[in-house]
Amino acid sequence: MALEIENLGFHYKKSDWLFRNLNFTLERGEIVGISGYSGCGKSTFAKILANFLNPVEGRVLIDNEKFQKNVYQPVQLIFQHPEKTLNPKWHMKKSLNEAYTPDDDLLERFGIQKKWYDRYPIEISGGEMQRFCIVRSLAPQTKYLIADEITTMLDAITQAKIWKELLTICRNRNLGLMIISHETELLSKLCDRIVSLEQMQLGLNNK
Repeated sequence: MALEIENLGFHYKKSDWLFRNLNFTLERGEIVGISGYSGCGKSTFAKILANFLNPVEGRVLIDNEKFQKNVYQPVQLIFQHPEKTLNPKWHMKKSLNEAYTPDDDLLERFGIQKKWYDRYPIEISGGEMQRFCIVRSLAPQTKYLIADEITTMLDAITQAKIWKELLTICRNRNLGLMIISHETELLSKLCDRIVSLEQMQLGLNNK
């Protein structure tokens, strides 16, 4: 059971490949860090894995199957900027319950207060929005989770609490977790292994 990338390639301009010939496997229950310099394609890589973008070359397999249409996607991506992913016209409760209804224990783990339910995204902080996005991604159907620089807007204490809870949930549910960050010190504390996109393109440490 794994999220597999085979000979993945992508470009925005035909003459300028962002990356090419990527091969990578994320096992269920594994926590892997993805590093790389700014602009190397980490976020684009994440969007392809979560089916927001189609690769130019290669394919993504989820437990040996391709992405299915019109179903809940088993690979969920949490973006760096939550304000860009939430519908500004929806109350927070509607955004949270779009895929499922989280129980009170999960809400408490991430410090979500129900008094925020009737507010719009613009009426809560970026950190509070990100908590909603994290919990929203943790539906029972989720098998793999991609966290793309998700705690950069949070203070150190809140970051530590968020990661502690998220890692505990992923281990308890046997979710594969990919953490994308330019902070190698953070990745070294959280991950079973770390792979850079540069290494991946060279075929190093991709399994």
